[in-house]
Amino acid sequence: MVNSLVGSFVGALQGTVSILLTLLAGYYIARCDYLDRNTVKRLSTLSTSIFLPCLIIVQMGPQLTTSNLSRLWIIPLWGLVSTIIAHLLGWLGQSLLKMPYWTIVASGRPNATALPLLLLQSLQYTGVLEELSAPGESVSDTLSRAKSLLLLNVIVQQAITFQSAPFVLNHDKKTKDDDERDEEDGSRPSRLAPGTGSHLPVAVQDMEHVGLLQEHRSYGTMQDETAGVADALGPIANQPDVHWPTRLRFAERPLKKVGSSMSPPLIAAIIALLVGIIPPFHQAILSKHGVLYGSLTQSLQNLGDLFVVLQTVAVGAELALVPRAHPGWMPGSYAIAVRFIFMPAISLLFVATTAGRGWYVDDKLVWFLLVLIPAGPSAMLLASVAEIVNVDQGPIAGYLLISYLLSPVMAVICSAALKVVEVASR
Repeated sequence: MVNSLVGSFVGALQGTVSILLTLLAGYYIARCDYLDRNTVKRLSTLSTSIFLPCLIIVQMGPQLTTSNLSRLWIIPLWGLVSTIIAHLLGWLGQSLLKMPYWTIVASGRPNATALPLLLLQSLQYTGVLEELSAPGESVSDTLSRAKSLLLLNVIVQQAITFQSAPFVLNHDKKTKDDDERDEEDGSRPSRLAPGTGSHLPVAVQDMEHVGLLQEHRSYGTMQDETAGVADALGPIANQPDVHWPTRLRFAERPLKKVGSSMSPPLIAAIIALLVGIIPPFHQAILSKHGVLYGSLTQSLQNLGDLFVVLQTVAVGAELALVPRAHPGWMPGSYAIAVRFIFMPAISLLFVATTAGRGWYVDDKLVWFLLVLIPAGPSAMLLASVAEIVNVDQGPIAGYLLISYLLSPVMAVICSAALKVVEVASR
């Protein structure tokens, strides 16, 4: 038993170290000025908008049959429940300890895409996945199935993040604005108030020239009016009529709202679901003997395979390029504790008390992923959302750097998960 536990820990440690080395490669590339901030953003956007959807269609499609959906419902459900629990822990800590609001998102949203997928690929070569394979299943088939199951959870967590993160981080922006306003009102006089020592020059108006912008031209002639009308109508002449038909006007607002909330991974998940549950599409696209498998499916596979490593390198480069500041001992320690201690402990307890009782599928790989899903460092998406909302990224970037440097701690979580799975499968 001891040898098995040590072997599992060493294998998981090798996998997590490979993740850290990949991140450091991205960090080094950015530090050597091979990539700038805009290029990294474009790479990350390309990965999540093109490569990840391709991976979702190819990996999720084969698993999204009617029979599999009735068996694997626990994965997206636990992804939803665990994410809510993690956000509640973040909210509790923020409320009690008066920490910044970004700690809520940092506590609630793990990196559920590139890092777990890269960890699974590394575990394939360390022999850990062999312990999770079904009878008669090869390790490569186990890895493919693990990717598809993990991506089921990605859609759920992406939807929660896109809906909640901007709203939560906006509170930090409001707090910062309120503090600056209080400082302005209480300790410093307004720069625009008269008699306050402002160095701004006094505005002097020349009443004879008020409103005269171009004195050398004479206005009011027919030529000027014709030119003005032509200039006003010129850009509009080639614009298409974007107005909805009157009979469909009632659906314009709801459809636009739904469309704005749909991310590329979510659209890819819908396509994967349709391809998976419709037999003709499934046979033509996902079957190895299908008409489109050698062309369309393989091209999607090639593009999807680019996601894992490219996104991990982009995360490392982002850590190097985002200006960092100290996150504070309390916010950083609390968010790290939620990500690496509290949520893994809750997941281990959940699997230990429910697995093997017939409540959901008896599959060692599923049980292992239920522990892996809520664990690990926070998503790099936190820094991107902070930039969009115009919140100070320095403390967030400092926290993320520490969080990713602690990623080898995942070896302890993986070995504990394997032990729980072993006990539950007896």
